[in-house]
Amino acid sequence: MSALLEAKDLERRYRLRDGRELQAVAGVSLTIAPGEALALVGESGCGKSTLGRLLLRLDDPTSGTLRFDGEEITTLSERRLRALRPRMQMVFQDSYASLNPRRTAGDALAEPLRIHRRPGVAARVRELLGLVGLPEAAAAKFPHEFSGGQRQRLNIARAIALGPALIVADEPVSALDVSVQAQIINLFRDLQARLGLACVFISHDLAVVRQMADRIAVMYLGAIVEEGEGMAVLAAPAHPYTRALLDAVPRADRPLPPPLSGEVPSPISPPSGCRFHPRCPIARDRCGIETPALRMTGTGRAVACHFPLVSEAGSGFSS
Repeated sequence: MSALLEAKDLERRYRLRDGRELQAVAGVSLTIAPGEALALVGESGCGKSTLGRLLLRLDDPTSGTLRFDGEEITTLSERRLRALRPRMQMVFQDSYASLNPRRTAGDALAEPLRIHRRPGVAARVRELLGLVGLPEAAAAKFPHEFSGGQRQRLNIARAIALGPALIVADEPVSALDVSVQAQIINLFRDLQARLGLACVFISHDLAVVRQMADRIAVMYLGAIVEEGEGMAVLAAPAHPYTRALLDAVPRADRPLPPPLSGEVPSPISPPSGCRFHPRCPIARDRCGIETPALRMTGTGRAVACHFPLVSEAGSGFSS
């Protein structure tokens, strides 16, 4: 199957006032197939949100290329991009800030339809509310009259209003109660199946993404350190950082292990060699000198580690 979205060697660097550069995204390559759910996972500050914005050209990459449905979009003008916007949408973390408090839910859903001159606006608004599990009466309400979960449903309805092929959801459930999180995740999965949506689901929580990810990409300090089929990554992580993220998920049958030592290094001056080596429990001398390439293992996943936890042969731990 051909890729819906293909990113190759994406970088995003920001120049600071003092002349130094902050590298938020460091040479990331990803492909997303039509209808696929890709989870992008990592700690806060690792570059996930920046990468999500780059994938939709809401921010411009410093270098690298982007192709959407076979078309090169890296250098498209804003005018040309505007024609593509209905096919690529974003759902943000803050459901309240994403909505105009002075406009009703019906107005929020109707706006993109009117801008793009779609017919049957009123009927489409009713359909969208039904798709996300909100009653027709919700169209007359203002954002402050909804719960957090209902507002996020409204944001999802607005994102699918124009029939996109791809949605990037940036921490869409992190501000919600656990019970509501499950409802929103189930809604995403239902809409994916019903509408054939591809979804990039950005999260810091592996417990959340395990419920919906076909594939998982783990990000650390701007770079992808592991990528593979979701259940395989969760069952036997190949990168020590993925292992640490998985160990941090609370479980009733065991106490939490000690957290990773140290803080995430600054993206202004990342460590030499493997970016994770200052915090890695199995780091060796080579790790501080040589940057590991993201390479395929026998388990059918890619990992950027000199000493992956899953062996090249496909099972067990490396020595």
